[in-house]
Amino acid sequence: MGNCIVHFLPAKAGDCFVVEFDNGECILVDCGYKSTYESELKPLLTQLKHKGRRVILMLITHIDQDHLEGAIAFLRENGPANAPHIIEVENIWFNGFFNTLFMRDEFQERKRAAIGELQKKRMNMILGQLSMQSDGNVGPISAAHSRSFEELCAQNGYRLNAQFADRVVKRNADNRNQLVDHSIQIGECKLIVLSPNESSLNRLAHKLNIEMIRNFGIHYELSEDMEFAALFERLMELQIEPGCLEEYISASEPRLERWVGTSTLAPMNEVNNASVVIEIEYKGTKLLFSGDSDSDSWAEFLTDEYDLIKISHHGTTKPNIKLLEKAKGRTLLISTDGGKQNRHPENDLLARAILAGNKTICFNYDIKQKQELMDMQEKYGYSAMFGYREIRL
Repeated sequence: MGNCIVHFLPAKAGDCFVVEFDNGECILVDCGYKSTYESELKPLLTQLKHKGRRVILMLITHIDQDHLEGAIAFLRENGPANAPHIIEVENIWFNGFFNTLFMRDEFQERKRAAIGELQKKRMNMILGQLSMQSDGNVGPISAAHSRSFEELCAQNGYRLNAQFADRVVKRNADNRNQLVDHSIQIGECKLIVLSPNESSLNRLAHKLNIEMIRNFGIHYELSEDMEFAALFERLMELQIEPGCLEEYISASEPRLERWVGTSTLAPMNEVNNASVVIEIEYKGTKLLFSGDSDSDSWAEFLTDEYDLIKISHHGTTKPNIKLLEKAKGRTLLISTDGGKQNRHPENDLLARAILAGNKTICFNYDIKQKQELMDMQEKYGYSAMFGYREIRL
């Protein structure tokens, strides 16, 4: 079995991982916020460069700000792909707003170099109305960030989605055997894309299309400018999935069984469900990174056991139910801000993960359930680790 280190970075409410293999190759999965890059990711990448490492793949799973903002800061500082200032990046996978959604069939005939004056006035009016409805903060779904990232990739000569015929990262198989047969080799890593598929990308495009028709009529036009990106961002802010509203249960004698069934089972939105889910195999070591996607749409493609599984959406229960039913991980990673903002992870998810037989669970922060999880380790035969920065496999 090949050796690797998974660098599990504290990323506030976001995700940021670097998988370092013993042959000098690395895979970067998501980059958190700009602050994550500045305080955590940049120092690590600089250290890896000094060790002679290179990034063979940088994967941004979806267009949420807490996965993408740090990637923009990184590429701006890294500069040209052929003369990087920080570290070499050989490939980037990213399904952006413009290089993915705008490429769907229903949008092609609507694209214009400039939209009509009536629609422009309507856009400005709606932007103003939506801004008054928001709290003034940048929303988690960031079309403008997506545009910036796509432009940086093009301007600096990075290979974006080069392994895919239509330049969209997606699953092109109907069963596990087909996926394995059509795996993608980058360096010494074999990569399998479990999600999204064509249907999940179409659902996201359909949601955007419906919102545009509702606001601008059946004959609306599209333009690849920042104003339109800002409009889409505001529209999608109103479609954010509900937060975790479970009741926090504490008992004098903690029992995991008390936590099962406490989740509201809040669904993911279409942006999260279009996350790239990737399986990485290196010399027999298998890793699964699930973005924020709901495993309902891809659990059937899983193998039974992984050396490491990154749990979806910071430990929210609903997107992980099928995953936990189908596969076990020798190590589970749950990326969470410690409950400061979104009350992740959910008790229900933790109970399901442990009762399903997963033996080691790592968190990048302390969480509100820490003491109870520590107290129950011997009874249920698992190990809970908090604040671990390096997971060695």
